[in-house]
Amino acid sequence: MSQNPVPCSAAAETLPHRESQGSDLALFFRKFLEKGRTISSAVPSSRTMALKMLSAIDFDRPSTIIELGAGTGAITEHIVDRLRPHHRFVAVENDADFVAVLRRRFPKQMILHADATRLDEPLAHLGTASVRYILCGLPTPALPKRGVVRLARWAQDVLEPDGVFLQLTVVPMIYKPFYDRLFGHVRFQMVWRNFPPGGVYHCRFAS
Repeated sequence: MSQNPVPCSAAAETLPHRESQGSDLALFFRKFLEKGRTISSAVPSSRTMALKMLSAIDFDRPSTIIELGAGTGAITEHIVDRLRPHHRFVAVENDADFVAVLRRRFPKQMILHADATRLDEPLAHLGTASVRYILCGLPTPALPKRGVVRLARWAQDVLEPDGVFLQLTVVPMIYKPFYDRLFGHVRFQMVWRNFPPGGVYHCRFAS
């Protein structure tokens, strides 16, 4: 599995071969029809949703940022725009078609083609043992139970003491008890300007 190198400077990042918004919508909708609940939404996240997720990140601090379920890069784009040399960023995606789009759009970033519930070994190979921010676009409550357990254990192992797990959702507040059980400390922010309206769970493990 080929991987792209981590850039020396995010300022040099360009986004060649950017497909139209209509192309993204068509691909997302096709994947949603094919895979159902394993795709978090039938459409990519809005700019408002992306910026709400990123509002929890202190880009002035050196940190490792992991994005799970990057899709076609609706949130990735805004992360890349803010990266500095003191950041390390890895976008994780398991769908081959989405991976191809991401690698075309972000050729200088690390795009990891992998199952987000089985990241111990792939990230160990990259030398990534400590993470401050995990941004998750997966439909986590719809994952197989064992996958959820693996994901939660991995997050607990790698998140720094002040680290945060940011979970995107398009079914506001319904699954808050689910995230409360996984993490212990959970705060929800509503995002109305998204289709459909959704929000972001800010999750931290109980100390």
